[in-house]
Amino acid sequence: MVALTDGSVGVRTKDGHTVRAHDVVVATGFPIIDRLKTVTRLTPRREFVVAGVIAAERDPAGMYITTSGGTRSVRTAPYDGGQRLLIITGEHMRPGTGSTEERLQRLRNWTRQQFQVEPTTYWWAAQDNATTDGLPYVGRLDDHLWVATGFGGWGMTNGVAAAHLLGRLIQGERPQWADTVDPGRIHPQTEALPLAKAGLSVAKHTVGDRLRVRESVSDISPGHGGVVRLGGRLCAVYRGDDGAVTAVSATCTHRGCVVGFNDAERSWDCPCHGSRFNVDGAVRQGPAVEPLTSVPMDHESSAPRAG
Repeated sequence: MVALTDGSVGVRTKDGHTVRAHDVVVATGFPIIDRLKTVTRLTPRREFVVAGVIAAERDPAGMYITTSGGTRSVRTAPYDGGQRLLIITGEHMRPGTGSTEERLQRLRNWTRQQFQVEPTTYWWAAQDNATTDGLPYVGRLDDHLWVATGFGGWGMTNGVAAAHLLGRLIQGERPQWADTVDPGRIHPQTEALPLAKAGLSVAKHTVGDRLRVRESVSDISPGHGGVVRLGGRLCAVYRGDDGAVTAVSATCTHRGCVVGFNDAERSWDCPCHGSRFNVDGAVRQGPAVEPLTSVPMDHESSAPRAG
C-alpha cells in the first residue's frame, strides 16, 4: 500500500497497477500489513471437518458441542433427495506442527463410533486466528488503513460486527464499544501469559525446526513431503504419487520460519503465523505474499542441480 499525493491511498497489484481508495481495510485473515505488530498477538489454528449422510431417524435434530473424545461440534444440514448430512468439527492444531491426516482419522473414527455414519462424503479444514485476550482486532492500523482479524473461530458473528464498526469508523463515527476491540489496545495483566506462550512457540519453530530435518530425499515416500538439508540449504521436498520430486525453499517468506508438510491437504504450512503454500511454492494462504523459492532438482539423483 502506498500514500498518494491527493490524500488517498493506493494498493499496488501484482501486475503493476495501482487501485486508488480513500480507505483500505486489511481483511486477509492474518494481516498481510502489520503496522501495530498484531503479528506477535495472533495465534493461527487449523480445525478439521468431516461429513457423511445420516439416516433421517438418526438425525440428532440440533446443534451440539461435546468434550467427549476431544472437543466436537455436531450438526446436520439438508442434502440431496431429502437426506441429511451429518457435519462433525474438531481436532484443531497449529498449522505445520504434525500429521493432519492423523487428526482427520481421529475425527472420522469418533463419527463412526458415535453415529454409525461413514464420514467420507466430504471433509475440509478452516483456519482461524486467536488473539491474546480473546477479542478480535477491529479498527485503525494507520491513516486510511484499517484491519479486521482475530475472530478466533467466530467469523460469522465477528465478521458482521467488524463490518458494521469499520463502516462507522471510516465515516468519522466512533461507538463507545470501538475501544474494546481496538487493535492498538494493550492489557498487560490478561495478555502477559498468552503473549509469552505465543512468543516461545514462534521461537521454538524458528530455531528448533531447523534441527529436525530428514536425512535424505530417499526417505520421502510418494504422496508425502519433508524438510531436507540439501547442499547446506533447508528444502521442502515433495514426492508426487508418480515419484516425481519437487523442491522449494523451506523458509517461509513471511518471517523466515521453517514450514511443515500438511499430509492431508498436501501443502507446506508455516507454524509461526499460518502461511500456507502449494507443493510448488505458490502462496495458498497469507500472511505471506511471496512464494517459496523453487529449487531445481536432478531427478536422476534426487539432488539439487548445480548453479
